[in-house]
Amino acid sequence: MIALKGAELKRGSFTLGPLELEIRSGERVAIMGKNGSGKTSLFDAISLMDPLTSGKAEISERIAYVPEYAEDSFFLPTVHQEILYSLKGLERAEAEKRVMEVLSLVSLDSSFLDRSPFSLSGGEKRLISIAAAMALRPSFILFDESFSGLDGKGVKALRKLFSHLSESNTGYILITHDSTDLDLADRLLVMDGGKIVFDGEPQSAMEKGLVEKSFAYRKSMELFGKAVLSLDELIGMVKNG
Repeated sequence: MIALKGAELKRGSFTLGPLELEIRSGERVAIMGKNGSGKTSLFDAISLMDPLTSGKAEISERIAYVPEYAEDSFFLPTVHQEILYSLKGLERAEAEKRVMEVLSLVSLDSSFLDRSPFSLSGGEKRLISIAAAMALRPSFILFDESFSGLDGKGVKALRKLFSHLSESNTGYILITHDSTDLDLADRLLVMDGGKIVFDGEPQSAMEKGLVEKSFAYRKSMELFGKAVLSLDELIGMVKNG
């Protein structure tokens, strides 16, 4: 469980909250809102990166945080060392096994191990940052704009990872600006001015005009009069229609 109770975080002239929020173990949550609406500040409050100005956070999950700028999490000379760093409490054989496991989860291979994380493409950096977070086997992961900068191959790899997280009952919160990503969430928070102005199903937010309608939503309504968020589900409807 992640719970914020009267939580407030002040940064200069910006104030997050006060917020009342509960997120259950295993939930799939997305956050949307304009730049400066408080999305990353909410992550900082949940991950305890910054102490709250007032209120309290009750966190019973093991949380991993994947930052918007992947290189912010790098400080070692090779990908291998970056992933191993968080596993230094494990026996070497188990740690090495887990390194390969998390690389596979983000659809990368051992050819990346001896490369500098700083020399990788933007998309590769993002996937390595996610792999390092996954190595901890967290029960909850915070993804800050993780689809940003990914090419088609990277998007496919990350979507495959989200399927794995759902199957393993690992909860996550995804900050996104793209309504196409909302098929990955059962719950959507829309933020504005440091407040949560909507908390509910993504489809409902689209119907209310709070977020842009995704392609799958618009085409499914046009063709079938029934709204779906998943492109795969839309393709299935077309094939079976």
